[in-house]
Amino acid sequence: MKYILLMLLMLNSLFAQEFSTRYDVNVTLFDKVGYADVMFKEDGKNYEIKLTATTIGMAATLLSNRVETFISKGKIINKKYIPETFVKTKDTTKRSRTQTYYFDHDKKEIRLIEEKTKLVSKSSFDPSTFNISYKDVKESSKEEKMEDEYVENDSLTAYLNAKINCNAKDKYYNLFAVGAHNDKNNVILSYIDAKERNHAKVNFLSDIDYLYNMRVEPFDKSDSIVDVMVSLDEDGLLKEAFMGDVFWIGKIRAKRVYHKITHK
Repeated sequence: MKYILLMLLMLNSLFAQEFSTRYDVNVTLFDKVGYADVMFKEDGKNYEIKLTATTIGMAATLLSNRVETFISKGKIINKKYIPETFVKTKDTTKRSRTQTYYFDHDKKEIRLIEEKTKLVSKSSFDPSTFNISYKDVKESSKEEKMEDEYVENDSLTAYLNAKINCNAKDKYYNLFAVGAHNDKNNVILSYIDAKERNHAKVNFLSDIDYLYNMRVEPFDKSDSIVDVMVSLDEDGLLKEAFMGDVFWIGKIRAKRVYHKITHK
């Protein structure tokens, strides 16, 4: 699921002030395994973006009906998206975790509040009937701390800001972000030029306007490096993403199935 989210976060360029989009996610072995909804709005000074990824079918069974939500809110300064808060939530059948990051860019500090809940099965014994009964009890915890390192982006704004950092002139861009897969490893975005783009067309179901490659180094250096090919439309919005064979499950593809832009 983490690789699927990497695809869906690749929203490299935004020219509209408001849009809503849905992507279907398919895996060779299981066919459709989930979908993601993205909502974005801005007023020229402030922005808000929300991504919700939902598993279905066999993937939902294997991942305990996992739903992951990412919300970033903040300011737009000199055409850059500057986060003030970033909320990352993961819900499963019996567990929930919400991580809320608060950015202080002047002090170069990030405060994290992490809240967890889980359902724990507990037993009780009735001596009058000699029966043992079980019920789920919710346990909660809350922790607050300062992050060890300051970075200026969260995992959504890192991609929103990529459009001014990765292009035909500057072809490589290191992504550093709070809440992203690259907390302890490298994620490198690279611009694919016309010649290489022609060779990549065979992997995509729809036409390619712009193409990027996202290379993710694994936490365990003995694992394989992950490459995600990302196709954008003429407005610079994510159209389709493709990743080659992954372990035994096959190819992973995210394809846009609904897209509505509101121009103001």
